Amino acid sequence: MLKPKLDAALRDAILGLFALARKARDSENRVDAVRLSEEAWAQVPEPKFGWDVTYVFLSRMVRFFRDGGQIDEGIQLVNSYLGSGNHLDYEDGPYFWLGTLYFEKGELQKAYEHFVRAEKMSGGGCFREEDPRYKQFVKTFKGKLTSH
Repeated sequence: MLKPKLDAALRDAILGLFALARKARDSENRVDAVRLSEEAWAQVPEPKFGWDVTYVFLSRMVRFFRDGGQIDEGIQLVNSYLGSGNHLDYEDGPYFWLGTLYFEKGELQKAYEHFVRAEKMSGGGCFREEDPRYKQFVKTFKGKLTSH
């Protein structure tokens, strides 16, 4: 399924806002990071999940929600994407994102289930360049399940 290309000027403006949000997050200004990321997301035209760059934007929104402590908002956003009809069967990212969100929320069984699904889909690649706590959690949690 080829998704339509978002106008380049609009795409660049949205990416610019996400870059500012990342700078705010890196300087530990979580309020501005979330505000700027929400401003960027608000500029994505409807259908929000129907553009060629939606996946990139969605990934950034999930990180900002997670890092800003807005876990339920992140879960809702990912679930909306999964139910939108725009999710591709081979995309492991949304399941990995749900794993991280449930992990941070303390719902470890749900986190494990989503991580395992993403891990199977990606051949383990989902853990590359991510916080190593997530991969370690899966190993530890799996060990606890098999030792009972």
